[in-house]
Amino acid sequence: MHMERITEYNIDFAVSIQGELFPGESARANYEESLAAFSNYEYFLIYVGDDCAGIIGLYCIPEDPDSAWLGWFGIREGFRRRHLGSAALKWFKDMAVSREYRFARLYTDELNNDAAIAFYHANGYICEPYLNLEDPACLQYKTLIFSKPLADEPLVFWNGRNIQLTEQIEKQRKYHVDP
Repeated sequence: MHMERITEYNIDFAVSIQGELFPGESARANYEESLAAFSNYEYFLIYVGDDCAGIIGLYCIPEDPDSAWLGWFGIREGFRRRHLGSAALKWFKDMAVSREYRFARLYTDELNNDAAIAFYHANGYICEPYLNLEDPACLQYKTLIFSKPLADEPLVFWNGRNIQLTEQIEKQRKYHVDP
């Protein structure tokens, strides 16, 4: 398994893979942001040999410099149940540790997402519901935050701080596509 950073040369391909994994959603705005010189976003295509097996990203919320966030992570159907997801998650953790983040975090939908929720639990992530009344999207979308300490220290729960879900949904609407 190896990673290839998303660039201006492969962004259209990355968007097609993301569309396959998350129909009706669009990461193009996030991918475009990652192309800027001083971006808080990095996204990668996951390869097994010459075949693209999925996508993965790391980003930081500026208000929380201690946490590396997993973004737009998914493994394509034909590559699942081969431990690639766990290997990619370990790669994400190793990259976060090398950059001295203290926590790995992600958010995902609570509804109709049993496989992903079980996967993150199996990989040692602790779950909490996301509720922040300053982020109106959390009232519309049932969202879970998963967190894991990256060092030998206790987990500091997210505890409802703003994950900018509303802003993310607005980014997706910029390139909305129907499934």
